[in-house]
Amino acid sequence: MCESRGPGDNSKEDNGRRIEPGTYPLATQAGGKYVTIGYTGAKTPPKPGLELLKTNKRTEILIHPGVNFLSSVGCINPTKKVSGPLSDMDFTESRTCVIALIDDLKTFAGGGFPKSNGKRIPNASVVVEGEPVLSTESVEIVLEAVAGDPNKGLPAAVFQKFAPRPASGSKRTIYDGYIGAFTSDKGLKTLGDHGVCNNYDRLMHFFAQAAMETGGFTLIRESLTYTTVAAIRNAWRSRAAGKTDQWIGDNLLRKPQALGDWAYGGRMGNVKGTLDGFNFRGGGTFQTTGRDAYTAKGKLAKVDLANHPELIEDPQTSLLAACAEWKGSGCNAFADAGLIKKISRAINVGNANSATQANGEADRIAWHEKVFKAVKNAGLLG
Repeated sequence: MCESRGPGDNSKEDNGRRIEPGTYPLATQAGGKYVTIGYTGAKTPPKPGLELLKTNKRTEILIHPGVNFLSSVGCINPTKKVSGPLSDMDFTESRTCVIALIDDLKTFAGGGFPKSNGKRIPNASVVVEGEPVLSTESVEIVLEAVAGDPNKGLPAAVFQKFAPRPASGSKRTIYDGYIGAFTSDKGLKTLGDHGVCNNYDRLMHFFAQAAMETGGFTLIRESLTYTTVAAIRNAWRSRAAGKTDQWIGDNLLRKPQALGDWAYGGRMGNVKGTLDGFNFRGGGTFQTTGRDAYTAKGKLAKVDLANHPELIEDPQTSLLAACAEWKGSGCNAFADAGLIKKISRAINVGNANSATQANGEADRIAWHEKVFKAVKNAGLLG
């Protein structure tokens, strides 16, 4: 529930009182009715609240449970008048949501959480990309997510807890693309169609694997532009063992297509001496690699990745391919049983029963622990 303060009369319909796009720093709220420090959960003051500090034309945005006036019931931009008094409305659920948000921020900020009202919460802000920021429908979606409905997937805020959003640059753009796909209606349908949204165990295992493969959702295609011999040796230890530093430097440094053919050519379905190794390098949510894998996942997802491997760079397409692989490999059942090693080997090795460990198997377990903690702290597990 939000109230936007600024120019205009919030009680009039079509008042144009919209929240401007921008980054709003979060602060503890100081006020007579709503406070962050010292609130009670009851209907009488002081009630729980938070404040988004001013930006552009808005003087402030308040987050609170609401009372018997229009602006506090999630109707920032009313299109019609509300008939009758609102004094009999029950705000118990919204109070619970606001308190949960405050508790979540306390966990996020740790010892840096302000000890008094009216203070900025360190490193906490809300990005508003458009307007209006909340409609009746979106408020319902938020409430359902807080209540813990796996069919709604994971909220963007939960992703940011276990895989923080990059501050800027191309990695932030890639991150936003992934999270936008994962939380969109289309993305949720894809997840649901493949059984991933049936329960939180599946969601947590799925996104732990995705986070591992993409470096916390910051990698859309494997980079083959290496600038040091040491980096190439570290990435392909056995393959580089028989090559001199001089050879590697002359033939592979800053030559992504040549490196692709050297590293991947002649295997995984790639034709040696062609651009296959480069074109079918790691890509997408599960970093699909090799012509054979692109072809197989493309068939499962009904996308022509064999002839158009660049399509894996579209977050929605890569999510579809990942979900198809996940379901086709039996990972839903593995997730239900908590068999993370089988999941890891199914996704990374291509065989759940492989004796070969997945690349970074211990890291995959660590990612799952981080996802579990974020989901649990968000109250989604009940």
